[in-house]
Amino acid sequence: MASAADDGTMSALNRLWLVFRGPRFVDLPMRLLALIMGLTVLIPGSFEIAEPRYMVLLVCAYALLILSPFFPLATVFVSTGLSLVFVVPYPDLENMFPESLIFATAVLFSQRRWVGSAIATVGLLAYLITCTELAAYDGGIAGFIDFGYGWVTYSLIGLAAGIVELRIQREIHRRERAAVEHQQAVESLRARFTSDMHDTISNSLATEGAIIKALARGSRDLGTNRQLAELSLVNTEASKRLRQLVTQLSDGDELQPRIRLQAEAKALATSIENGSAAGGVALTLTVGTLPRYASPVLGAHFTAIMRELATNVIRHSLPGTESSLTVNVDREGSDAAVLRFRTENEAATSLTRPPRSLSRRAQALGGSCTTGSNPQGRVVVEVSQPLRFNDSADGDEADAVCVRDDFTAAASSAVLEANAERHASATKSQRV
Repeated sequence: MASAADDGTMSALNRLWLVFRGPRFVDLPMRLLALIMGLTVLIPGSFEIAEPRYMVLLVCAYALLILSPFFPLATVFVSTGLSLVFVVPYPDLENMFPESLIFATAVLFSQRRWVGSAIATVGLLAYLITCTELAAYDGGIAGFIDFGYGWVTYSLIGLAAGIVELRIQREIHRRERAAVEHQQAVESLRARFTSDMHDTISNSLATEGAIIKALARGSRDLGTNRQLAELSLVNTEASKRLRQLVTQLSDGDELQPRIRLQAEAKALATSIENGSAAGGVALTLTVGTLPRYASPVLGAHFTAIMRELATNVIRHSLPGTESSLTVNVDREGSDAAVLRFRTENEAATSLTRPPRSLSRRAQALGGSCTTGSNPQGRVVVEVSQPLRFNDSADGDEADAVCVRDDFTAAASSAVLEANAERHASATKSQRV
């Protein structure tokens, strides 16, 4: 309750500050000046006599001076009327209502409200003429000179403030137009870049895929077929990444949409099977019941883990043997689950430790990577990744996300280093 009250107080103070500050840049200094001038009523000697009616009228005059920047036109009419009311019973005393009238005139000039400024000037002239007829304190030539000097001074200040505000607003509008034009230029450049990239790179990848399939059909060398299978997976991944990049550039949206994980997994399984078949590797993929939607981060790691497992099977499985890759989700509650990847294949030697890059990626995501063998002696690699579900939806409509969504640059670089070491060792062995 206390925090709510504090928030309400801060909100009220903020609203009060916005009202006092005003919508224009020049409003705050003018209102501060009016406040300082109005507070001079507190100076000793401000009241010439101690009559209650006089004191009330004088306080009203100073109050109008403070309110004049907020309601300048209303202040003009009220000050004009009360100045005439004041001068009749107190012709020999100083009248402060014309001061409020002059300050309100300056505010109207700063707002470029010419009709209101003219009305205020006419009201000041009517007051001076009335004082002259009554032979009051502000009448005669001296009164005209005194108030004329004040009117000119304050009016010039108001005009200068209006010109400064006009220049500020014009500069703001100029920069807004420049920002819009720059955004349009960027959008045009992005559209041209997207079109050119799609036309050139997509055509090159499609040609490369056709060449890979042609080479795979005509090759009988086992090592070459495995390399062609890996190259087919890389080609498929590059084509997918290109489509995603083109879509993001076309939409111009930095917020990535959620991933249709079930559909993405099936499409990925089909591409891996086709790539493996192109290299003569019998790899069967089984996709269990997965969450319908997933976060972009989970979708990226899901694709990376599946492709790396498939690549390891293609590289290390024995020729002529069947291999499998299974993906499923074990639910552990309404908002938690474990995503499991499992591969089984015949290999010349058993794995003594998990693949480095897979292990680092799984650990960075809060999971684990283990290796072993089944009763038939086949090599088994299993990656487990804990998941959680957002509260925005229920059941299969909920977004599955990584428990540790902090796959940092350090962890990413570690995986990249492990991949680089693996590729370097593979290239060295091929050369030998």
